[in-house]
Amino acid sequence: MYDDTIVAIATAPGEAGIGVIRLSGASSLAIARALFRPSSAGCAYDSHRLYHGHVRDGDETVDEVLLAYMQAPRSYTAEDVVEIHGHGGPAPLERILHLAIRQGARLANPGEFTLRAFLNGRLDLPQAEAVADIIHSRSDASLRLAVNQLGGRLSEAVDNARRKILSVTAQLEANIDFSEDDVPPAAAEPMIDELSAAAEDVQRLLRAADEGILYRRGARVAIAGRPNAGKSSLLNALLRSNRAIVTPIAGTTRDTIEEGINLGGLPVVLIDTAGITQTQDPVERIGVDRSRQAIEQADLVLLVFDSAVGWQREDDEILAALQGKPVLAVANKVDLLGRQEGAQRSDGSPHPAPDRTARPVPLSAMTGDGLPDLEAELRRRLLAGGGAAVDDILVNNLRHKTLLEEAGGHVEEAIESIRAGRAADFVSIDLRSALSALGAITGTEVSESILDEIFSRFCIGK
Repeated sequence: MYDDTIVAIATAPGEAGIGVIRLSGASSLAIARALFRPSSAGCAYDSHRLYHGHVRDGDETVDEVLLAYMQAPRSYTAEDVVEIHGHGGPAPLERILHLAIRQGARLANPGEFTLRAFLNGRLDLPQAEAVADIIHSRSDASLRLAVNQLGGRLSEAVDNARRKILSVTAQLEANIDFSEDDVPPAAAEPMIDELSAAAEDVQRLLRAADEGILYRRGARVAIAGRPNAGKSSLLNALLRSNRAIVTPIAGTTRDTIEEGINLGGLPVVLIDTAGITQTQDPVERIGVDRSRQAIEQADLVLLVFDSAVGWQREDDEILAALQGKPVLAVANKVDLLGRQEGAQRSDGSPHPAPDRTARPVPLSAMTGDGLPDLEAELRRRLLAGGGAAVDDILVNNLRHKTLLEEAGGHVEEAIESIRAGRAADFVSIDLRSALSALGAITGTEVSESILDEIFSRFCIGK
């Protein structure tokens, strides 16, 4: 489909021991040979072998390198590919890149190597998307999910459902072409059974989709509460480091602070927010506004209150402002219970809070007492589906989830139409729509604009 040769730096920007220039296309080897001077005479440029030598610009030596040639179709893109492995500094890599462009190569677009692998049949679309997921994985769990998808397990599951729908569609359209328009009664039940099995295949993938998406993109958890409830201390405790400034002075945190943690394989971004309170201080008011924005974007809110002084009217007001957000209440400072005048002992339920907060988790952010229980409860609440094993086939992409929901809806409509005795061509319309949605997942039916959107998210060189 592409008849030109592309080139890009395939390693990350910055300084490193090794940097890689990648070429793909019919002229890859010719361009590389124009730049490369092998150390030994009679270099055969056999496929899948490394050759030592130097890249030269006329009489000038640019870098000492290793060259690897991978002949089509046994390469990443299924085209002729050459990789030049040089020293990983910006100067030599940029110099080699421009020499290759001068010899006729074109600078690759983001994701174009992987796009060519997809267009040439080397990868299907979920496998191509998994390449980016592997690069951006932030935990072992998200990495395993991406590797499973790269291995074709999701495509296999989608194709299994698609084959069942296609079988029924073929029967229906044969009836339309060669018989009366209605679905024959004798054929209705077997068709319903086959479509019900396909619908269950789709639902099985959807059941843990939200969980898979969380593993891929990570969860956002906002730490909210009154000033001096111990929000910053809790952030530091969860991070196991002193990231936020902690003082006895209320209102120390004036802005949001974001840091990531690995919560049992689930990537989580913690957002420490400024204490939510009524204030005339213009700087503090900006901090409160930013806190509200962070809370709005969070998947879950840790509502921290001071258990040593008990649940206050201000806590009620904050909780009321969190309507619609999942909330986990944290009874902080349990180490101070009974030590100071006016302290109120808490059994974990210091105030009759709404059911959505469930039972507050008792904690001392200062001593770490209760921290493991909070982490376990936090993970359980985020993975509301129960925490499917990451070695299962988990849909981890919102595009896939949306298309599966669309396909499942069309299959259910088709089943209902067969049961209602509607015309075969009416049923066929829904089944064709379901097949189109599933085909858009695997890439058998996908528009150029969707491909552009998917691969534009890749880095240049991949």
